[in-house]
Amino acid sequence: MYGSETWTMKKEDENRLLTFEMICLRKILGVTRLDKIRNTTIRKTLELDETILDKIAKKRLRFFGHVNRMRPSRYPKILLTSNIYGDRPRGRPAKKWLDYVKADCANRCLGSLTEATRTSQDRKIWLEVMKQKPSHISQMVRKA
Repeated sequence: MYGSETWTMKKEDENRLLTFEMICLRKILGVTRLDKIRNTTIRKTLELDETILDKIAKKRLRFFGHVNRMRPSRYPKILLTSNIYGDRPRGRPAKKWLDYVKADCANRCLGSLTEATRTSQDRKIWLEVMKQKPSHISQMVRKA
């Protein structure tokens, strides 16, 4: 999962990752699909509450906070805050990295991207946000 914080994935890629994860978990337990054991049962047996996609989302938000705290002259910060002008090719617009960050913020009750940017400026609070489960995050941000 090296570099996964910068990935932009299609739904098909996400499904492939989840499938691969379940294949690995089944091999760990020595269970095949012919045993007809549900994926949720396998996760409960291994005491896993996060999928690989949840871990990638957590890494993405962690990286987002790291880049937000950089000096404005650093290239990652420049690239995060800059806009590209020009015509796009015909068809559906490609999903951008910040679109994934917005979705991750919404899933973790962080509100808008500007609120997440403001929260990420305090490293200690942002690290606590990353450690907590999504239900506890909104309460912690309001206290700060």
